[in-house]
Amino acid sequence: MLKKLQWSFGILLFFFVLPVIAGQLPINKQQTSTPIQPPEDKQVVFAATNLEEQMVLEQTKEPFKALILFTHSHESYQPIVKAVSGKMAVYDEKTNIFQLQEAIAKHFSMNGIQTDVLDVDVMKEVKLQGKNMAASYSTVRPFLAKRLQEQSYDVIIDFHRDATKKEASTIMHNNENYARISLVVGAEHPNYKWNTQYAETLSATMNNIVPQISKGVISKSGDNVDGRYNQDLAKEMLLIELGGIDNTEDELNRTIAVIGKAIAKSFMLEKQPS
Repeated sequence: MLKKLQWSFGILLFFFVLPVIAGQLPINKQQTSTPIQPPEDKQVVFAATNLEEQMVLEQTKEPFKALILFTHSHESYQPIVKAVSGKMAVYDEKTNIFQLQEAIAKHFSMNGIQTDVLDVDVMKEVKLQGKNMAASYSTVRPFLAKRLQEQSYDVIIDFHRDATKKEASTIMHNNENYARISLVVGAEHPNYKWNTQYAETLSATMNNIVPQISKGVISKSGDNVDGRYNQDLAKEMLLIELGGIDNTEDELNRTIAVIGKAIAKSFMLEKQPS
């Protein structure tokens, strides 16, 4: 009887201890447990890649470049001359359209346009050479041709002042006055159609921004006109008549801002990388 009890107790003890022993054996541990994998060290790279691509695009994208000039550099606006000197004049050697270059460059820059100025006081040069105003285009031509050989531009604008009075040279939009513009194209040179297309595109865009701010494109040829306006030197060259003799500085500045915006809308998208 005692032996049976000892035998039974031994069997029970064996089955009790067996799981503990089995758990310590290496082979059973490998078969019954799943190794815990450390979390993958995943790096989020798309943001950095996009930033890098953006930086590359910014570095490789060519700036949109404009060249501005003033063939009739002493054309002036009576209210501006009067504010400076107290006299009324439509031509002035000191206070004139040539002095608008900083305002134009500033407004163009605000629209992403890099602006150079052909810094030649043409009418002063005409006087020094003993010529008359009719020789202005031929006088500025070598200066302009030299610059275009040295540098390329997306648009070249020769700014002038129209001779019209206040009623014809001013438009009101949203209770503010703007100086109206006209675009002149010489029709006696091979680039005529290209220049016309550029002018018509800019005119339409400006009128979409401020209705009727542009009077449209005027084609000139025949007797007593230049017929080229140096536009044969570049297909992208425009002649803009900016306001008339009675326009104020504020009116001119508002219109210059519209011109800058219209250039950006009309031509700059063509230069964006695809």
